[in-house]
Amino acid sequence: GPPYQVYVLPLRLDKMVYAGTTTVLFAYINAVKLVPYWALGQLSAANLKVAAVLAIPASLAVFAGVWLVRVLPTKLFYQLVIWALLAISARLLWSALLAG
Repeated sequence: GPPYQVYVLPLRLDKMVYAGTTTVLFAYINAVKLVPYWALGQLSAANLKVAAVLAIPASLAVFAGVWLVRVLPTKLFYQLVIWALLAISARLLWSALLAG
């Protein structure tokens, strides 16, 4: 996420275009990752069962996200994205420092 966000944020896309583009891109990336997961034998029946159960709250989160993007003012939306980017980046740096 963070490298993508750093690239896309300065483009100043409409918030719906930004959210939609981000969603489609990461859905595509995750779909592509299925091939190596399958090749490595990671797509077991147990993993697929967990994925099916988690699809329910994930679907609800998608609808909540669409609603949130629609109701948030554009300025507040982008402020939240930037703060989230800062928090995620700090967490990644912290994890890297602890790993040695």
